[in-house]
Amino acid sequence: MDHPGTDGNPTGTAARLEAIDRLVTIDLPRRGVIDTIAPLARAHFGRPLAGLAAEVLIDRTRPGQVVLIATGWLDRPHVSTRVAESDGPPGAAVLARALHVGLGMVPFLLVESELVEAMEAVVHAVGLRCLSADEAIAAHGSSSALHAATVIALPKDRGEAEQVAADLLDRYPVGAFVAVEKGGANREGRIHTSRGDDTTDTTAKADAVLEACSRRGIPSVGVGDGGNEIGMGTIRDALAPVLRRGEDCGCPCGGGVVPVHATDVLVPATVSNWGAYAIVTALAVLMDRRDLIHDADAETAVLEACSRSGLIDGASGFTTASADGLDANLHRRIVTLLGSVAGVGVDAGVWARPQVPVEAPARDDTAPSTAGRDR
Repeated sequence: MDHPGTDGNPTGTAARLEAIDRLVTIDLPRRGVIDTIAPLARAHFGRPLAGLAAEVLIDRTRPGQVVLIATGWLDRPHVSTRVAESDGPPGAAVLARALHVGLGMVPFLLVESELVEAMEAVVHAVGLRCLSADEAIAAHGSSSALHAATVIALPKDRGEAEQVAADLLDRYPVGAFVAVEKGGANREGRIHTSRGDDTTDTTAKADAVLEACSRRGIPSVGVGDGGNEIGMGTIRDALAPVLRRGEDCGCPCGGGVVPVHATDVLVPATVSNWGAYAIVTALAVLMDRRDLIHDADAETAVLEACSRSGLIDGASGFTTASADGLDANLHRRIVTLLGSVAGVGVDAGVWARPQVPVEAPARDDTAPSTAGRDR
């Protein structure tokens, strides 16, 4: 597919794709990580990353295919495996909707068994109906409108996850794999938080799905914000030496937090949800489809769905409608600004119109002077 306006025109598509990446990589929480990751990823690919991910998804998939989206993180396993965070599921759900509406894909979301119910609630908040895998496929060919997705429990055991991956690829027409804030295995096969905590035993093995897709030539995209997520292996050699805990995680494995497996495209962002939203915005720009973008009210709905389902803000630890220590109002503003980059609320032609000069009012020389009057 040709993508118009990518020729460097400062007011065209290329400029908007650049703006998307810049917007979602501002270090608003002052975490001190994205300013390390984003330049390395940009140098590796040499072009806007969300735009590249969108192009791959547009060019290498077709309607009716399945998109596998892995997300979710049980990030307090030392306390309970029923605790997971709100960064990841909203981005995965919003991206699932856009790929369904814009490209006609059927979303299969892969999470830990403990997260299935919460993920379904977030998917429902973006307007998709969660059904079984076979029912979601059937809904695509239905004569009546039915916009469906499915949420699948991906095993924590590596061998079992490999079997699930093989079954999915053998049974369904899988067209793409996307990971949004999903832990990836390091060189020792261990999965860590960005702080270096080992969460291998409680994390679903999405690496197994990525590897199975790669062997079959299925395109893959990784979205992350901390350097420890699936996709970061794409820039591992450059990232590990400069990222805190990159080379040495501090746990007995000593393998560092940066994963080893690469994806076809890596989209880093300040918040992983924003990285997924960036891809959606790039899709909207490239396809001229503003309807793919969710708005501020929809963002509130997904964050509130996370809160009602007990997902915590991974930074604060509260079950508020927030993510990564940033409140709902800030996430709403980012979503609104992304929409503006795609043209929502923007009259791009206003600066091209001739400006009508404002004439000064005629001077009345007969009017009495006010000089010297008291004011």
